[in-house]
Amino acid sequence: MTVQLADKSPTETAAISLPAANAAVDAASRYWKTMSNNRLSLSVASTRTGVKTAATSNQSYSQIMDTVTRELNWVTNPYTALVVFIATPTLSSNAYGAGWSTSGISGRVLMPLPGSLTDSVLTHEFGHVLGLMHSDSLQCLSGASDVASTPGGSFADSSCTIREYGNTMDLMGVSQRSQPTISSSLWQYGGFGRGDEILDAGKIVDSKSFTLTAWAGTASKRAVKFTDPMSGEAYYLELRLPVGYDTATAIGGNRGVNIVQNGGSTAASSIILMPSTKPFSSSYGQNHAWQAGQTFTTHAGTRVSIDWISDSAAGVTIESIAAVASRAMAAVASATASLGSTASGVVCGLRGGGCYQDYQGGAIIWSPATGAQPTTGAIRARWGALNFVDGPMGYPTSAETCGQPAGGCYQNYQGGAIIWSPTTGAHASTGTTRTAWAKSGFLDGPLRYPTGDVTCGMAQGGCYQDYEGGAIIWSPATGAHATTGPTRAAWARTGFLDGPLGYPTSDVICGQPAGGCYQDYQGGAIIWSPTTGAHPSTGPTRTAWAGSGFLTGTLAYPTSDIVCGLVNGGCYQDYQGGAIIWSPTTGAHATTGPTRAAWAGTGFLDGPLGYPKSDIVCGLVNGGCYQDFQGGAIIWSPTTGAHATTGPTRAAWGRTGFLDGPLGYPTSDIVCGQPSGGCYQNYQAGTIAWSPTTGAHPLSGSVRTAWTTTGSLTGTLAYPTSDVICGLVNGGCYQDFQGGAIIWSPTTGAHATTGPTRAAWGRTGFLDGPLGYPTSDIVCGQPSGGCYQNYQAGTIAWSPTTGAHPLSGSVRTAWTTTGSLTGTLAYPTSDVICGQPSGGCYQDFQGGAIIWSPTTGAQPSTTGPIRDHWGSTGFLTGPLGYPTGAQTCTPAGDLCSQQFTGGKITWTPTGAYIG
Repeated sequence: MTVQLADKSPTETAAISLPAANAAVDAASRYWKTMSNNRLSLSVASTRTGVKTAATSNQSYSQIMDTVTRELNWVTNPYTALVVFIATPTLSSNAYGAGWSTSGISGRVLMPLPGSLTDSVLTHEFGHVLGLMHSDSLQCLSGASDVASTPGGSFADSSCTIREYGNTMDLMGVSQRSQPTISSSLWQYGGFGRGDEILDAGKIVDSKSFTLTAWAGTASKRAVKFTDPMSGEAYYLELRLPVGYDTATAIGGNRGVNIVQNGGSTAASSIILMPSTKPFSSSYGQNHAWQAGQTFTTHAGTRVSIDWISDSAAGVTIESIAAVASRAMAAVASATASLGSTASGVVCGLRGGGCYQDYQGGAIIWSPATGAQPTTGAIRARWGALNFVDGPMGYPTSAETCGQPAGGCYQNYQGGAIIWSPTTGAHASTGTTRTAWAKSGFLDGPLRYPTGDVTCGMAQGGCYQDYEGGAIIWSPATGAHATTGPTRAAWARTGFLDGPLGYPTSDVICGQPAGGCYQDYQGGAIIWSPTTGAHPSTGPTRTAWAGSGFLTGTLAYPTSDIVCGLVNGGCYQDYQGGAIIWSPTTGAHATTGPTRAAWAGTGFLDGPLGYPKSDIVCGLVNGGCYQDFQGGAIIWSPTTGAHATTGPTRAAWGRTGFLDGPLGYPTSDIVCGQPSGGCYQNYQAGTIAWSPTTGAHPLSGSVRTAWTTTGSLTGTLAYPTSDVICGLVNGGCYQDFQGGAIIWSPTTGAHATTGPTRAAWGRTGFLDGPLGYPTSDIVCGQPSGGCYQNYQAGTIAWSPTTGAHPLSGSVRTAWTTTGSLTGTLAYPTSDVICGQPSGGCYQDFQGGAIIWSPTTGAQPSTTGPIRDHWGSTGFLTGPLGYPTGAQTCTPAGDLCSQQFTGGKITWTPTGAYIG
């Protein structure tokens, strides 16, 4: 029947070739007629074309077939099948056909457009109608040819699965153009043929040989079925040769003896057991058959040997496990005189298909995997105490091997070995503990003989085994590792598993710098070298050591254990290159090299720095490093060395920007014992000075230079009382001191102002007054023990008798014309006094005064008869008013005069007069 799907046109449906469909039915009929010894044949009873359905091509093949069946009102009848073709290239899931059975005598088949595979696929689908399912293969990543099943129904080998359609040599396997003969297990399951094609050999309890002929032929007893006496499973042996329906497929690795069983994906399936069950990449396997010389062994131990294969037949020998074991045991018994005579027959049925036979002096144990091995004496007694083959040791894999160090012997087992010596007795070595012992060199290594069995029940589910030279310790999380010598002694000092280290997580690893070794533990490590001994490294101390680079870092090897009981609950550990210091509040930090030496200079923990708060941090400017401490820091550079900075001195340095500021690196430690109980610390570009009353303040640059010229702490300025304060007019800065200040500007430089000179400058308004910045230091050694200091716009002059007074502007200019301090006016005795008539001002001097007004300028009025006479007129309030010029005299000095706004005063030896 051809069916037009709802989403297909009549034209598309008409493309279904009825001749091709009928030819496929004929091919299926010929095949199944052959398989059934002419008892089955197929013929087309009726044909319908273009039957419309509501089903669509995007539905699953089950949905399509169910819809068509329902619409046709088709019901199953014995020996009748419904075959439907639809106009699609394949069915859903890329299937080339689908078949359904009803009791094996009726069914339905759905096919896509006829193609190159139609004959074999339709024949395959009629296999389903006849009640057969697929021919599968065993597929194991391990490659095992046969595996047992667990009570739960899964494979005992977890790498194994069933590959559906995996038997290329069976029509009910994967689709192909040829139509290979169905396997003998399906043949018997479906009841095909005459019933004499398969010889049932039953249980094989000894050894029997059989001849197979081509399975695709017609001879009776051409295949053999046998039952494994141990597992009760049935196996089929069939010879695939290129005859009949196997002509195209029984070639290469598929020509030979196939071994199959009932079962697979379903009870109606079959499964092929190949020489290698590892997955094959293509759809078709190329090595299904067993070849001459190969031996198949059931999972229970029965062996099938392929003795020979010819062009028409093959010889096979089936040998029971008991027969195999007996032959092997006899050979061992004849070579082992110490066993004596037999004390039992061969007993099979042990785990893994094994057998044993008791002797007067022991026993011989055999399994398919290990062969026959004798067991005697103390080693056998130890094995027995471990429950023989059902214990952790499993089967012996060798005889006893003696002649070992100290007269010892050992015997290997599946699960390890049993080791014996006259002094230590016999002890089992198994699992990861044995692996660890092997890594140490077995008996030739430092551990030598085990002195006890593996003892479990330790913390975290761990176990240990003692040896002459130490122990092997194991836990699920850490594995098994040997502990020996000084490393083990150091671990013992920490309390073994009850201490902070916990379980070892590595073996002892040597080849370290200076011939050292280490062993890692859950909580740290133990480090050893010939010169430093073995010391544990744990917790934050170890983390800090790791940060320094472990053995390749500056600290190198630890030279002590961790020592606690320090101030505030701290601990330390010494190293070749320094120490690591820890406290609950600061954590663990390494101290090394010149930084550590500088810390030592402060008194370590008893000094002002306390505990380190950071590691040494490098990468600073000019290759420097620092380390922070509770009470400060230690700063180092290649050119300045390491120096501690603490307390207010450090705070003052911080205000300057530390290394980013003008001071740079400290070049000295803090030096105390200075005047007034003070201290100082020198830096590359300055000093920080401190006293109890002034605090700490930095001095740098030209300000510091100016301070130095005054005598530093022992000079007039003494201690600074402020930092340098900038932002003054014209970009200037100042710094206050106990004895004054230092004032700086870019154009005038730095100059100290102190004492009465500073007071006088202050009266002018400092920088807001007329004088501006000082342009010189205070210059003493002047007449009458006086001093002066120049400013941008004037001078301050001082003497013990006159005090300090500023001179500026035209008054100072006029003073200068008189000769300044060495002139007739000498020292000023007052500041400039303004508020005079007509807006004028004057300043008194030792030798007179300088008088100024806006109209007359500044004119000197020197002590003498002219000044006296002017005074008698009332000075500025008299008729003469302001002088308009300086006093002038003749060369002989017998005539002097001075002009005023209201007249002139003239002097001769006879006196002074106006006019």
